[in-house]
Amino acid sequence: MIRLLAAAVMTAVALVAVPAQAAPQATVLKLTTAPGASMKYMTRSLSAKAGAVTIVMKNASILPHNVAIKGNGVNAKGKIVGKGGVSTVTAKLKRGHYTFYCTVPGHEQAGMKGMLTVT
Repeated sequence: MIRLLAAAVMTAVALVAVPAQAAPQATVLKLTTAPGASMKYMTRSLSAKAGAVTIVMKNASILPHNVAIKGNGVNAKGKIVGKGGVSTVTAKLKRGHYTFYCTVPGHEQAGMKGMLTVT
């Protein structure tokens, strides 16, 4: 009986003493728009490891912009912001190639996009 009680206590202590593994942090990528009235990002390519990926875009333009991610079944969009604003988008991404782009009508077609490579 004492051995059983001691074994139960040791098991309980072992379970409590095992530290929980922290959830993996999202990869955070920074992006800025071109200043003035340009419809482009200052960066045309980004890369990240597979998992949660966040793109934080600062709008330096006088035009409204946002950042979005599409491809491989993903379609995530950040809010549209004015000059000085920040648009953020987060998505869980698998290995592959994705497009980051601005969803304001006509902006992607004008070249406001880039390639996100996930490894």
